[in-house]
Amino acid sequence: MADAPSATDRPYTVSERQVIAVQGAIQHWVEPWYLSYAILGALASGLAVILIPLVVTRSGGTATHVGAAIAAQNVGALFAPLWGWIADRSRAYRSVFFGGFVLIAFGFLGFTLVHDITAWLLSAFLVGFGTGASNTVACLFIVEFTGKSEWSERIGWLQTFNALGSVVGMAVAGLLEPRIGTLLSAFLVIPAIMVGGWGLPVPGGPLHFPQLHLREADLAHMLRRGGPNAISVVAHLHRPRRSDIAVLRVAFASAFGTFLVGWFFFSLAISAFASLYPVLMTKSFEITVTTSSLLMSVATAISIPLYNLAGRLATRYRPIRVLAIGIGGRIVALAGLAIVAYTQPSFSFVPVLLLYGLFQGIWPLLGVTSNDLAADLAPFGEGTAMGLFNAVAAIASALGAVVGGAVADMFGFASVIVLGAVGASIALLCMLSTRLSQAVVH
Repeated sequence: MADAPSATDRPYTVSERQVIAVQGAIQHWVEPWYLSYAILGALASGLAVILIPLVVTRSGGTATHVGAAIAAQNVGALFAPLWGWIADRSRAYRSVFFGGFVLIAFGFLGFTLVHDITAWLLSAFLVGFGTGASNTVACLFIVEFTGKSEWSERIGWLQTFNALGSVVGMAVAGLLEPRIGTLLSAFLVIPAIMVGGWGLPVPGGPLHFPQLHLREADLAHMLRRGGPNAISVVAHLHRPRRSDIAVLRVAFASAFGTFLVGWFFFSLAISAFASLYPVLMTKSFEITVTTSSLLMSVATAISIPLYNLAGRLATRYRPIRVLAIGIGGRIVALAGLAIVAYTQPSFSFVPVLLLYGLFQGIWPLLGVTSNDLAADLAPFGEGTAMGLFNAVAAIASALGAVVGGAVADMFGFASVIVLGAVGASIALLCMLSTRLSQAVVH
């Protein structure tokens, strides 16, 4: 039998991967406190996405202010590894989990009560900071209190609750006056904490299985078996280390480096567009906030079942090809939206709905394959690879929000759509280059 291939020359295969591994009776995998995680999804990925830009603009803020606020939220979420370290050291999982919700509440109250840019930045930071805390510990409640054989299914169900919460949050946000919405968001923390205390495991108890050092093989297992939604939680298990910096030169001299550059431009471009979404849809297409938030909610809900299809496509046609198709789909959507924004045809409503539906609905192709490639292209451990991948995406997303706001103020909101299409096109070129590099290697 031939020797096993090294990290740099192993053949690329995903034949044994399952994207979403959720099996068995739901009552075996679902805990009552998952409802609080659904509320977290409604707050962080639903209500905040729509309400924060609206509060800023309706209080006299510019598009640059909107971008800065969204960037501050992203920066706050970057502190998730710190919360994981605190939870590991103190074993105060419940306190960190509930404390995250309290921070989110203060953030939303800030948007309700205060009307200047400094307060907006601080409030947005608190929303992201608190989200990172609760998100991280939610994962630890599974990894440290259940057997390894159950991680995939439990994380899959946990993320399903989070996704459904975000869908509801998006839809509800468009029905509320922005400041009423942020006030309601702050009060939603109360039922989240009440439900969260129902069934949360206790550190040090007989069912506590502490995982002091999560091995890279375990991380890879959850990435591949826990489903693409799990990455938002699982990523927090990899804390930055000095060794991560040491491998940067190796990373950027490989196909993995080209992939990271492409994903940086893609994340920046998409963030520039998405950060301004509700305001942009009103300014560019005269679509009301109620309609645009409902459109986002419906498109997201429809896309959830597509993750398994995306996984099968990646298995059959190779992830890099499916990723390129996904990026190409978003380029088409953004280019189409830009044409409609500049030409303003009388029949623009239907094309905008279809184009944005394509933009949002094609995400499963991107979410599944990007995580697969990050884990497999790196010429070093998968834990380090995922750490770098998520760091690049987070930095690009924060930067993209600021750049998008500045571009909107200088050239108009339609120009942000063009920026998104151009950035995604650069990303596509990088991914095609990565594919060629793979072909040469193999």
